[in-house]
Amino acid sequence: MGGEQGEGVRVSFGDGGDGRAVGLDGTVLTAVGPTPYPPGRPLELSLALAETTAAVRGKTIGSKRRDDDLYDVRIRLVNLRREHREALESALAG
Repeated sequence: MGGEQGEGVRVSFGDGGDGRAVGLDGTVLTAVGPTPYPPGRPLELSLALAETTAAVRGKTIGSKRRDDDLYDVRIRLVNLRREHREALESALAG
């Protein structure tokens, strides 16, 4: 994606959009993508982790437009398994 330079973890949104997960704070995922989502909207996500793809669900907290015409989207994850959280934290740290 333009401006991301391969940073983060690839994420596919249930509506067909693709982006990058760039942060995780507890159960709140920050992703960068081409589409804004209103607060409270349920989302189905697919996270491309090192050895697997994790299908997770969440609800959006909100979106904020960036200077590069993409959006920072904050999502509260509701079914993130421990092993997927650990793999996501590791991928985001490295």
